[in-house]
Amino acid sequence: MREWISIFLDSKQGLSPNSKQSYRYDLEQFLELVDQKITETSLKIYQAQLSELKISAQKRKISACNQFLYFLYQKGKIGTFYRLELPKQAEKKQVKSELLDWSSFWQESTYPEGRLIALLIVELGLLPSEILAIKTSDVNLDFQVLRINKASQQRILSLPTKLLAELEPLMGQTYLFEKTGKPYSRQWAFRQLESFVTEKGFPDLSAQALREQFILRQVENKVDLYEIAKKLGLKTVMTLEKYR
Repeated sequence: MREWISIFLDSKQGLSPNSKQSYRYDLEQFLELVDQKITETSLKIYQAQLSELKISAQKRKISACNQFLYFLYQKGKIGTFYRLELPKQAEKKQVKSELLDWSSFWQESTYPEGRLIALLIVELGLLPSEILAIKTSDVNLDFQVLRINKASQQRILSLPTKLLAELEPLMGQTYLFEKTGKPYSRQWAFRQLESFVTEKGFPDLSAQALREQFILRQVENKVDLYEIAKKLGLKTVMTLEKYR
């Protein structure tokens, strides 16, 4: 199915090189997310994922996909003329996320575990499930790197110097967060995190919101979205495009 993108673009007259590149990017991403299987179900899943993007990005992608779907229908590559619609969520007013001052996270706390979990999220963009799975053997303080193993994927993250002192006392354990050699549950982690952010005056901050703070800081520092996606372990930048 992917080869039909080039055929489709060749059929469109008057497109600038930049426009063709934009079309190609959107369509290749579309086929990747539907696993190159155009069905009513796969299109609904794709359409639902668009709700995470800015309205302008949603409209651009939907327009490109609808033109491509109609082209495939005309060429007999698909038997049904499908048409994507702008997700209803896009009609809601979108509140722009703001970068917070989390300098207080580095101050002492009565919830040290929750504090470290929060720091690992905002400084490295980790998920709670990834944090709980970290073994001390995954941490190399000398080279300041952390290895994250998730399914068949492995990624290496640079550790900020200020995190080293937080991790060094835990190096004699098996896991960073453990009880009798076994990792704590996610429920435990969320309770610790909730107690810590409440103590610091951010009772509404969830793990997801803290991860977004990592993304916002990366964007502020002009880090490319593809590099951010790589750090987060994402396969595509689709969910990050709203930060462009």
